Amino acid sequence: MISHYDGIALIKRWAELFDVHASPSIIYGYTSGEDFLIKFGDTELRGLEGLNAHHPLKEQFFDEHHLYYDFQVESAGPPLVMTTRMVWDTHRRRSDGSAEHLIADLHHRWTFIRRPADGRVVFQRHELLSLAYRDGAAPSESDPNNLHIDPRRVAFARR
Repeated sequence: MISHYDGIALIKRWAELFDVHASPSIIYGYTSGEDFLIKFGDTELRGLEGLNAHHPLKEQFFDEHHLYYDFQVESAGPPLVMTTRMVWDTHRRRSDGSAEHLIADLHHRWTFIRRPADGRVVFQRHELLSLAYRDGAAPSESDPNNLHIDPRRVAFARR
């Protein structure tokens, strides 16, 4: 059995790792390995290769703060499935080199398992259910090749 406290602690660790842009190989150590999945709509990124593909999409963002709250147990499992709300407060380098401050509200679903080899609680799945930028804090540019600012995937508030 994995407690919701275990899930919360691991989500908070995820936030710390993403705030400092930890390398994919470090983040991979907190996952279930090659069956770990990041999912956002029709995009699926698996294992270390998926984390490596996700990493460059985040490079234009800096001074990030992933502020998770509203931790809810969707299924006590096994596996443990939780949902969270998050405020993403960040800055982004625009194509002209200048910076802009962004704030978005996100909703995630997380799946946790115990790694068979050592019993450690790890992420098996990280699913982004929604990403909506706040009024006055949306990107000034969009990019269909970056799921964080793809107008087909995310809600852009008015600037």
